[in-house]
Amino acid sequence: MPASRPRVGLIVEELSEVGGLKLAADRHARLVADQLDVIPIALSDSEDPRHCHGLAEVHEVDGRHGYRVRSSGLRSDALFDYHHMQHFGFAQQIVRITRRERLDALHVFGCFKLRPLLGAYAAVICDLPLILSFRGVDLDARIFGPEQGYVRTAVAAARVCVCMNRSAKRLLAGLFAPSAPIFVSPNHFEPEAFDHTPPATLPVNGPVIGCLGDLRRIMGLDFLLAAFDRLASQRGDLWLALFGALRPLEAHYYAPLLEHQRHSERVLRFGPIEHRQVLSYLAACDVLAFPSISDASPNKVLEAMAAGRAIVASDVGGIPELIRDGVDGVLVDGRDAGALATAIGALLEDPQRRRRLGESAAQRVCEQLDAEHARVATLDYYRAAGLDVAAC
Repeated sequence: MPASRPRVGLIVEELSEVGGLKLAADRHARLVADQLDVIPIALSDSEDPRHCHGLAEVHEVDGRHGYRVRSSGLRSDALFDYHHMQHFGFAQQIVRITRRERLDALHVFGCFKLRPLLGAYAAVICDLPLILSFRGVDLDARIFGPEQGYVRTAVAAARVCVCMNRSAKRLLAGLFAPSAPIFVSPNHFEPEAFDHTPPATLPVNGPVIGCLGDLRRIMGLDFLLAAFDRLASQRGDLWLALFGALRPLEAHYYAPLLEHQRHSERVLRFGPIEHRQVLSYLAACDVLAFPSISDASPNKVLEAMAAGRAIVASDVGGIPELIRDGVDGVLVDGRDAGALATAIGALLEDPQRRRRLGESAAQRVCEQLDAEHARVATLDYYRAAGLDVAAC
């Protein structure tokens, strides 16, 4: 192990935000803690005009030293489309932190909004290697957004690019043609992050279809509700349990949809579940359904596998690289509510098959999608970026 540990600035979302990316960033820092010092740098818009030059505040999160960077525009900036000065404030503060902390590399963890360009700018100014990690739907739904130019500039400056599945790697290579090597590094499961308690008690009398995650368009909520409507019309004892909250920007559509569902009295909305309790609630369901229309390497699917329940999921993104169809779960076209309903209904009628699929999924997630496999992949790409880390 090197005498002086490499120090990496991890450019992340708001530190206090709860969600898949926040959990993944925390898990990433723990994964490499014995080899690297990871310093989170979170970016937050500010409405305080005194922050027009940017402000970096030391912030402790989960026992780790990090920074929250705020930047604002002036009121006149909005009138004259002068937002680049707010962005410049972010960039200056990242450069200052990079020099103050004597960082050896910058790692953009989630390449959307302005972050890839800010990371690239600071890396070039400070003459450091840049690692870009494409998370979630960065290389799927988000490439149709307005920030594609930021991504293209950052990719040209990157020393290493990281994707979460092979499909994303093909998209990155084909659309952006980076000169940097592309690594595939999916999410992994951490058993110690959960309370391994008996299944929770749900207030129902009958079989339960469960779904975990933000209740929004990208998770295929429309198709899940349509499939449940078909199944609930056939059997009056069936329930749907939704673990998660509505995304505020989409609530105007999904709140009425849920309220006017034909069998809404059998749709249980639990809201967000404390992360440590997730396995207990998932294990209380008979079948877990994830009809995502896009997903890179979803934590919720890994957690469902660990809960040992039969899973029906979309064959999109990185899901087929987690679940082997017919072995660890059932893969369908998630946009086809009829196919989704048929697959779920067949499992509800076959408890032995449900048990076999659940047992296989639990074994796979613990033996092949674990921290040690992820650690090897992660240190490989840090090594490719030029950091002095020991081989596993």
